[in-house]
Amino acid sequence: MTPRLQVVANLVPEGARLADVGTDHAHLPVWLLLEGRISGAIASDIRPGPLERAKGTVEAYCVEERVSLRLCPGLEGIAAHEVDTVTICGMGGDMMMDILGAAPWTREGVTLILQPQSGQPRLRRWLTAHGYEIQLECLAKEAHRWYPVLLVRGGRCAALTAPEALAGPERAWREEPLRLPYLRFLRRQCGRQLEAVLHSEKEADLPRRAELAECAAALDRWIQAREEDAST
Repeated sequence: MTPRLQVVANLVPEGARLADVGTDHAHLPVWLLLEGRISGAIASDIRPGPLERAKGTVEAYCVEERVSLRLCPGLEGIAAHEVDTVTICGMGGDMMMDILGAAPWTREGVTLILQPQSGQPRLRRWLTAHGYEIQLECLAKEAHRWYPVLLVRGGRCAALTAPEALAGPERAWREEPLRLPYLRFLRRQCGRQLEAVLHSEKEADLPRRAELAECAAALDRWIQAREEDAST
């Protein structure tokens, strides 16, 4: 279990009926089964190669009767009544939007745990615009790369501001020790991007410049607040 998969595993509800989409080696569902955390799992992947690797893991740990392997894109081969929890890890936010858009039943009583590799701001905006609520965000770090993990359920959610789309809504963050260094990382990124468009005279760059300035200001506030909390 890598640090990012461990963060995902920690969010899976006890006794869940799990669908792990894009399962690859099936490490996550097999680990959860061995720990007694879930009652059963569907492990799906769009490609035969990863599913064959998943089969090897399932057989190695003798959980064949508790894991159903499905060759299908996204959730297309999984029925709503079969699962109450869906994990989607290791793919871009845009692909996650496509998967969830094709499975509107995931807005009804399903826990979603999403670990997008890219496109996090677009994904957050899409979720809140399509009947999902981001209830919790956690972080993992492997080497020099950050991995936000989103706990999502169906529900009403106010539209996100640009800073919230970038860093996650503040209401979704609990006691997260990695939050402050992550905010500092985002602030450095934002500063470099703002510098790149700061003196641009292209009209198309003006909205982007205003958005980046808004994000930088919000990140500065959040960083200061957390630094003050840490010092008390």
